[in-house]
Amino acid sequence: MEAIRQITQLENNVLTLRLPVSFNAKRVEVIVMPFDDVVMSNEDAATEIRRRPSPKLKGTLIVGDIMSPAVQEEDWDALK
Repeated sequence: MEAIRQITQLENNVLTLRLPVSFNAKRVEVIVMPFDDVVMSNEDAATEIRRRPSPKLKGTLIVGDIMSPAVQEEDWDALK
């Protein structure tokens, strides 16, 4: 699949797309979204997309080593 992204100006609410000669498709899907000229700083972008844990995890405590396997490698059936 070949995707082309263009940011262009509208003239009297008319959108004109110029496709390269190498683009050979009989049908296309066009999605039009307004382009936001506001440039966010890195700090704003980081806070904008930050995810939060589920409220169901509130009060959860981590006990022990969560990075090591729970079972010794010698006991893994997949390695035998």
